[in-house]
Amino acid sequence: MKRILLPVLALLALLLAGGSTVGAQPAATQSMAAVDFRYAPLWWQTAICLPDDPDKTLVGKEGQLLFDYGRQHGFRDFGICIQPDMAGGVAWQRQATLSPRVPIVQTWKRSAGGVEVLEQTFVIPAYGAQQVNMPTPPARVAVLLVLMKNAGPAEATCQPVLRIQSVDPVAFDTVQGCVAIGTQTVVMVSEPVVTAGPTSNKVFTIELASRKLQPGQSHQAAFFISRHVKPVANLAGMDEAVKQREAARTWWETAGLPFDTLRVPDPGIQGMLESCVRNIWQAREIKNGQPAFHVGPTCYRGLWVVDGAFLLESAALVGRAKDARAGIEYLLSHQKPDGSFEIIGRYWKENGIVLWTVTRHALLTQDKAWLEAVWPKLERTVAAIRHLRERSRTDPPELDDGLMPAGFPDGGIGGNHPEYSNVYWNLAGLKAAIGAAAWLDKKEQAAQWGKEYDDFMATFRKTAERDMATDPHGNRYLPTIMGAAGKKELPQRGQWAFLHAVYPGQIFAKDDALVQDNLAMLRATKQQGLVFGTGWDAEGLWTYAASFYGHAALWQGQGREAAQVLYDYANHACPTRVWREEQRPVGKGGHEVGDMPHNWASAEFIRLATHLLELDRGDELHLLEGLPSQWLGPGMVTKLNGVATPFGPLFMTLEVAADGKTATLALKPLGANCRAVLVHAPDGSTKPMDPQQGGTVTFPVGPAKEE
Repeated sequence: MKRILLPVLALLALLLAGGSTVGAQPAATQSMAAVDFRYAPLWWQTAICLPDDPDKTLVGKEGQLLFDYGRQHGFRDFGICIQPDMAGGVAWQRQATLSPRVPIVQTWKRSAGGVEVLEQTFVIPAYGAQQVNMPTPPARVAVLLVLMKNAGPAEATCQPVLRIQSVDPVAFDTVQGCVAIGTQTVVMVSEPVVTAGPTSNKVFTIELASRKLQPGQSHQAAFFISRHVKPVANLAGMDEAVKQREAARTWWETAGLPFDTLRVPDPGIQGMLESCVRNIWQAREIKNGQPAFHVGPTCYRGLWVVDGAFLLESAALVGRAKDARAGIEYLLSHQKPDGSFEIIGRYWKENGIVLWTVTRHALLTQDKAWLEAVWPKLERTVAAIRHLRERSRTDPPELDDGLMPAGFPDGGIGGNHPEYSNVYWNLAGLKAAIGAAAWLDKKEQAAQWGKEYDDFMATFRKTAERDMATDPHGNRYLPTIMGAAGKKELPQRGQWAFLHAVYPGQIFAKDDALVQDNLAMLRATKQQGLVFGTGWDAEGLWTYAASFYGHAALWQGQGREAAQVLYDYANHACPTRVWREEQRPVGKGGHEVGDMPHNWASAEFIRLATHLLELDRGDELHLLEGLPSQWLGPGMVTKLNGVATPFGPLFMTLEVAADGKTATLALKPLGANCRAVLVHAPDGSTKPMDPQQGGTVTFPVGPAKEE
């Protein structure tokens, strides 16, 4: 093994101790962070692949390298699991990424003999020059860099071990000194292998030499995992491993992802935002030459219309409207000959979601020409909604006549039923289309669709009154399933589409009793800050449903509650800043549902954090309506650097005075279509600003009034 220079050892020793050279925060700001992952799931996995990478490489909680998801009978359904270990075993301590922007996963462990272990795992970004003629999938090399340090007072022994589980054959090449896993994966090591072969538990084990470490002494080893490429001899030494780690860090820090569109003074929330951006681009893929925003890297790796709608909005919000538009056009390519969208069977809500998605994007980009170009598709979708309403009158049962045929609710309720989730979203989509028609000065069409909407809403109101129920706390609510069957479900089950109907659907007035009642029912179920039992797991928490609820509360004027939701939401992520779709509350077991990293969750965190600071209400822009009080400390600065709004890009800076007594908001001019800007001060008052002039407004920082 080549000798490593002392500065490199010093750097690695710093990392072993838990330090980082990237994204370090001053001690003064660290104390204010409330994001501590107190509600993290029991197990997690983290993406280390490149943006748009078709080879979705993940790292498990215990430092496992995970490849080829979906291969049956593998570890957690991965075809390959590569687990670093030490002879005699180690105890897991913690895990984190090098920084929110840099997905070098660091896993700390400790042996019984006092050897501290730091495993750093990453993908080499620039690799590809040696790839075989295999454009799909691309050549990739992952690196597992292991630092072992004797932290005890006496001599200790360390012996690195690598354990491989694979659905494909595993064999050791004694000539090359490498391990072949199937035909597409090769493991090379920075030092000679002592033993290699299958063990009694059908795991292939690689053992390196055993070494004695004096107190304070360190030793390093590296494993290089080549994917879809012939192993390269010069990618096997410690010097190269350390060099590539630094190259990976630099690459991610300069990758050009939209990390800086939102800047908030809480490093915990800021770290979550940056990780969300990175994870969305890591899960994304290129399909038919266009970027396709996928929900996750494993079981939700594909096109999901409702998830995609919010992923695309989040991309536009952070300034990547071009990418969002490409994703929308990819979505529109799935329209059926009859004008409808039905990627999931009887998921009639896809029609309304598409109408809202296209309209919202056109407004955020202020692009009437593009909206005109895709308008025929929207016209056909509105016609499909009308046809579905007609069909509901002839299809059994009679419960849903004039609304939607029996369909798939989702969000915890399977099967096909007469139900309201499809109704909510098609009402929301039709309302968005009416607004779009008016914006394009299509008055006759807007009036015609308006009559359809009014009849649709009146039918819904009559049916909703019929189906109202009362929860155990005495709150009236509307179940998701119609008729007597709805009262047999947990009141909160499947209520995600109701929350979307409140916002962004905006189909209800602020003082609507149905909204107040349903929100009171949902609020009464909260555990650990999130609505309980509303997803597929009746005893679990649907993590990013926090944003659905938070947005509804914000839209209803409950800004402080929405701000608290943001923190509770963040604290259900794991320490590598990613979410599982659903998990049990802390202390209730490790049952889990769905993908991880789940990037609808990432999109929702971006959306909620953004809308706490800016929210368009018709032709008005409301600022700071949900500003967290934690962001009003002396000298703190909050910035929106070109966030997309229907009034043009928003450039806004909020700066708290050094004495913490006042705050000043500076705003750049907005478009002529913005009638008013209202700044919500902490005391509950509002301060008007001229939208076309911009300027500054100063207000006192003090306790907020009770909401």
